[in-house]
Amino acid sequence: MHGLSIVAVCLALACGWSAGLVLLDARTLRSDGARRYRPGWGVVTATQLDSRRRWAGLGVLGAAGLLASAPFLGGTMAVGTALLSCGVLLAWMVIDRRLHPARYTSVCMALLALGLVFALAERARAPEPWFLEGFASFFASHLYLVAGIRKLRSAQFMSGRVIVDGLAFGAYQAAAGNREFLGGVSLSRLAGWLSQDVVLAGGRLAALLTAVMELALGLGALGLLPVPLTLSLALVLHLSFLLISPRRIVPFTAAALGLLLLATRSPLLGLLGSTRV
Repeated sequence: MHGLSIVAVCLALACGWSAGLVLLDARTLRSDGARRYRPGWGVVTATQLDSRRRWAGLGVLGAAGLLASAPFLGGTMAVGTALLSCGVLLAWMVIDRRLHPARYTSVCMALLALGLVFALAERARAPEPWFLEGFASFFASHLYLVAGIRKLRSAQFMSGRVIVDGLAFGAYQAAAGNREFLGGVSLSRLAGWLSQDVVLAGGRLAALLTAVMELALGLGALGLLPVPLTLSLALVLHLSFLLISPRRIVPFTAAALGLLLLATRSPLLGLLGSTRV
């Protein structure tokens, strides 16, 4: 499976997972008639999710079409199907964003979808200006460089407290039965760990490594680091995020990795230095 196919799978996973969460939330709330807390929404009921639920099928449809065409992007029909699927996904994202504004994940997914459209258009031999080829590189580098700089400037994050508190929160949520978080750590053992100074020192080291790795990924997206190193760092970083975050972070993880992979195909600095500029 070549690079564009993996990018398409990342986009399909991000959108399919995101749309599936809407459907799952609506079904769960409707079945027990409860009010639940949902990130970005606060406490919601099934009725409040009805509009998003009705449109979520569009996201599932687009993700399925993209996933089906991903292994065959060398063919004209598969490219056409992928382009159509990207259009469906972009339409769903616009609608869903109006129903649920201020979702950073949806912005990342939309950028990845647009970047994939530009890359597929190039594969279809459509004329494409150089700045569209560098679309993914620009936004991926912005994503990681800004994240790294903000972390370095945050005294709270660099103290290690954010990471340690995140680990503790996830462990307590898992122990309470929240399946959004990975379990496996007993609360008694966790309490013993949190009382040790070495844990906070480890949190500070992890915070520093996180910020440095995000800066490195931003430079890699621009073309300043070797592609294998960039992608290896990205896998380590995002898998680490998955360990301490709820499973709802999967769409963002897939979208960010897909955008970074797309960026490494046409890094912005390489395009600026080419003869086409």
